[in-house]
Amino acid sequence: MTASSTAVTLDFCRTDEDLDWRRDAACADLPQRFVFTKVPSEAAPVLRACNHCPIREECVAVVDPMRTWFDGVSGGRLWRNGREVRRAA
Repeated sequence: MTASSTAVTLDFCRTDEDLDWRRDAACADLPQRFVFTKVPSEAAPVLRACNHCPIREECVAVVDPMRTWFDGVSGGRLWRNGREVRRAA
């Protein structure tokens, strides 16, 4: 087993205590359907919350959207299938 496969295995063994950092997220009280949306207009309240979020960098580092093919908002950006959805100008 390689070191990288060990790290992945350990990610799945996290407890609720390990995930306490999420409670500090500016989006913690927003409806989950907005956090995990693929629709830019639905993501707007979460993206606004990200602007003043104290764990913004940790969020995107833990979620690792490009590696996990994430759908939703992480680190102040909207992601679809692990790719950033560009906002309309």
